[in-house]
Amino acid sequence: GIAGIILSIGMAVDANVIIFTRIREEIAAGKNVREAIKIGFGKALSAVIDGNITTLIAAAVLYLKGTGTIKGFAITLALGIVLSMFTALVITRFVLMALYGIGFKDAKFYGKQKEAKVKNFCGMKKITYVIAVICICAGFVSMGVHASAGNKALNYSLDFTGGTAMTVNFKDYLEVPGSDEDDLRKLFESEAGTTDIQFQNVSGSPEIVIKTPVLDSEHRAAVKDALMEKYALEQSDITEENISGTISGEMRTNAILSVIIAGIFIMIYIWVRFRDIKFGAGAIIALLHDVLVVLAVYSIARIPVGTTFIACMLTIVGYSINATIVVYDRIRENSHTMLKATTEEIVNTSISQTLSRSINTSLTTLIMVLLIYIMGVTSIKEFALPMMAGIIAGTFSSVFISGTIWAVMKGKKK
Repeated sequence: GIAGIILSIGMAVDANVIIFTRIREEIAAGKNVREAIKIGFGKALSAVIDGNITTLIAAAVLYLKGTGTIKGFAITLALGIVLSMFTALVITRFVLMALYGIGFKDAKFYGKQKEAKVKNFCGMKKITYVIAVICICAGFVSMGVHASAGNKALNYSLDFTGGTAMTVNFKDYLEVPGSDEDDLRKLFESEAGTTDIQFQNVSGSPEIVIKTPVLDSEHRAAVKDALMEKYALEQSDITEENISGTISGEMRTNAILSVIIAGIFIMIYIWVRFRDIKFGAGAIIALLHDVLVVLAVYSIARIPVGTTFIACMLTIVGYSINATIVVYDRIRENSHTMLKATTEEIVNTSISQTLSRSINTSLTTLIMVLLIYIMGVTSIKEFALPMMAGIIAGTFSSVFISGTIWAVMKGKKK
């Protein structure tokens, strides 16, 4: 649910950034403010609608194929998208016209978009593709190293594998993760015979929930005795239960199938809307890059892979496809006006014109996720850290991969 809300806010910010950029462009072109607002909304409409509908397609597929938390993500995301489209296209317009009506008629209140200096993004494609491949390969190498060392390729959390959960009332508050964790961790590693241990404070209580892989009766008894001796606890202060792997094999399969089916439908939609299957193929390649980069972060940083993993991946899929749509919308528009330009010239111009949007949207969303990381509990941090990597990867792919890969497939013809 939190993932769906975050993505909705990110896309709402994006829609407004696109609209404001278009209005500033029209003011720079010499239009008066009233005309600029009207034309700006008209030109931004296709990018906002296409970006949101592609994400709505993903939400619909996830709802139909997903189970449990995936359905929750899909419902929250769909509601957020519908509401953000309404606020961006209706409420924002109303507010701008109201401001104009009460006297904010001078262009200085709205600003002028500086003419974008066209950079040769297509000329940099070899370097950027190499960077992308290195980042992806680093993930596969990391997974291979961990697997060969006898560990799992990814750090699957107890959500996936199941285990034992102990709730311990320590009487005095102990901060975990924090200054009090080391002694507690050493005790568990010694008596439970495992290093796969998760600690979490119970809010407003001295209790701590400690999760480990399934422990046999001998190890459980050893842990309890050590806790009672070291922290002067009673038997009644320690409760335990077995936890099953809540993310079953069927749920994992459905999540993967959902992303694949959503990708196919998104590609078909982009093909129909842009009348060129190369746009759809380019979007999927950019999407694949982002997912694999985030997977690399999970492997290298050994971030636990649980329910937050699925939510993170689905959020990045929605965020990335929206960023790519904005670039493709500008390429489609410039293709009708830059009739004597080559494909690479059109792509370079389009990416340069949307660069400020890409940076502004990414920064606003990145700041929001960074604050969530700083202020959040452990499970939220496990979501926020790879999300930040996904936002950076999504910005990189929308600027350096999506447009240039389309140019490569299109060829150099005018």
